[in-house]
Amino acid sequence: MSTWTSKVILAAVVFGLAACDAALNVTRSAPMQVQLTGGLIVAGARGWCVDEATSRSRSGTTVIVLGSCAAIAGNALLPKPTVEGVLTIAVEAEADTTPEVDNLATFLASTEGRALLARDGQASSISLLEMSKSEDALYLHALDQSGGPRNAAEDYWRALFDIDGRFVTISLITLADSPISRRQGLRTLNAQVDRLKAANAS
Repeated sequence: MSTWTSKVILAAVVFGLAACDAALNVTRSAPMQVQLTGGLIVAGARGWCVDEATSRSRSGTTVIVLGSCAAIAGNALLPKPTVEGVLTIAVEAEADTTPEVDNLATFLASTEGRALLARDGQASSISLLEMSKSEDALYLHALDQSGGPRNAAEDYWRALFDIDGRFVTISLITLADSPISRRQGLRTLNAQVDRLKAANAS
């Protein structure tokens, strides 16, 4: 696993999860999509809108936080997602290479990879509950027992893939008092992956 890939995963995990704690704050603007520098469009699946108050860029990583359109805008008439929680979408600046799905899966299953996934940097804090691969994306369900964002469940769902040479990580963080099923987690990730690909189709 290259040093670049390790840095990508670390930035996406740490920055993405740090952002989600603030994502529960309500703002009044709820755009359905934003365009990043370089042209990539980050669009939310149905019910998910951009929380402009908590989305940000740092160290070459842009993290867009998505929450319920109705909650962010303070308008009950707007659509809501089918699960309670937040989505964070971390996008890396364009690079010469992006990790292959098979290599990424092997790395994340290793001690070093699990340490990068853990909020406290300790591999022992992470349990990989499930990992699956599609043709061009890696999906994982992990349990992080090192503590996390306020009111968030210990487990989270993640999809990692490439769009036009930019490494993308989608993280679904749900609420501790509103657990979701495996079907709901994968369906939410799949819908968001499909939405991003459709928004950036040439």
